[in-house]
Amino acid sequence: MANFFTRFLSRLSPINQVSQRRSLFTMTAGVVVNEDTAMKVSGFNRGVVYLSTQIAKLPWYVKDDKNKIIQRDRIYNLLNLSPNPEMNAFSFKVLLGQHAIIGGNGFAEIERDTIGRPVALWPLDPRHVDLWRDPSGTLWYRIIGGSIVVPGEDAYIRPRDMFHIKNFHLTRDGLMGQGLAAYASETLRISLGADQMASGLFANAGIPSGVLSHPGTMSDEAYKKLKESWQSNQTGRKAASVAILEEGVKWEPLNMDPQVLQFLESRKFGVIEIARFLGLPPTKLFDTGATTYNNVENSNLEVATDTLDAWARNWEMECDVKLLSNGFGGRYSEMDLYAIFRGDMTTRANYFSKMMQSGAMTPNEIREREGQPGYPGGDRFYIAVNNFTPADRIDEVIDAQVQKGQTQPEERQVEEPPSESDEIETELSQAALEFLKRK
Repeated sequence: MANFFTRFLSRLSPINQVSQRRSLFTMTAGVVVNEDTAMKVSGFNRGVVYLSTQIAKLPWYVKDDKNKIIQRDRIYNLLNLSPNPEMNAFSFKVLLGQHAIIGGNGFAEIERDTIGRPVALWPLDPRHVDLWRDPSGTLWYRIIGGSIVVPGEDAYIRPRDMFHIKNFHLTRDGLMGQGLAAYASETLRISLGADQMASGLFANAGIPSGVLSHPGTMSDEAYKKLKESWQSNQTGRKAASVAILEEGVKWEPLNMDPQVLQFLESRKFGVIEIARFLGLPPTKLFDTGATTYNNVENSNLEVATDTLDAWARNWEMECDVKLLSNGFGGRYSEMDLYAIFRGDMTTRANYFSKMMQSGAMTPNEIREREGQPGYPGGDRFYIAVNNFTPADRIDEVIDAQVQKGQTQPEERQVEEPPSESDEIETELSQAALEFLKRK
């Protein structure tokens, strides 16, 4: 039955395989641009690594319909600990993220148990995965050469069993993504060409090419001898050695000023162009020329809100549909972007202070955000009146303040009769006055 099913699926029709993937191989002026050479461009490499690792390091929670985190759930362990026995969650998310950014698609086959629950996620080489449709219009993923779950011949699996992260910025039909290595090929080609130019120049000890001129006519044998002698003594490690020229031969260098050719400017411009393709500020690609003290924090917020938040939502939706069965039971997943949004110490302190004053967060929730353990009694909510007051006793505090503010009737001052000591003191004072008068 299995062999019959495989032979039946082998007659499925591919979905425009050529149009689904833009060619990742271009060559202009001897510069080859593909997925491998693109990562040799330092700006592109840094941007891809930055995006993929920023997403991979985020905590990924599974929550119920009351927004409460479900701890140590089966899906939670797949997303945060180990998606399969051979990988940890961080490496898995970095791999799929880089596949999606560079080539347009990141694939992982979902392994399920006998009752259909996900038990593992196995990453696949995107170059071995295609989309097909059967005569009824049902969509299938074809894994060329099989997979770990279904080894051997080509495997065909349904979309519900394929964890698919696509480059949502570049897609023609919403089913397959398009890679940045293809769309940014011209920018990458310029950067690769500039790198090759720099490499060739420094390999020749920084000495440009030139022309050997002779006042007369040289025989073929003399020409060949001069050429071989010059190449032997003035190229590679011997480029700066002393040359001895005979019979009026002159060396005329070809002036090639990198500043005139805008060599340095072209390399800097390439970083900015790559940053635009990736949706990142140039500072994240270590372009120090655009860095100031004031814009670092704003740059982090822009990355989080404009780029990382969208990528996180892309991962979350795929998880909710494929791993949480379209939110069955009210469950959904959420990547926590707090680590990126939180800013510096002063900003965080002001934020938590206001959240606690308004009764929006408890002390233990704040400590949990900061990676510290809670303490007994720290789960109470407080509202700032004069000092922090428990929210469940706020009425008592207000009533006490009202009573204190009411005007109290003045009490009569009752004069107390003089004491015996006061009378003795008075008699002594009078006797002293009479004695002074007699003097």
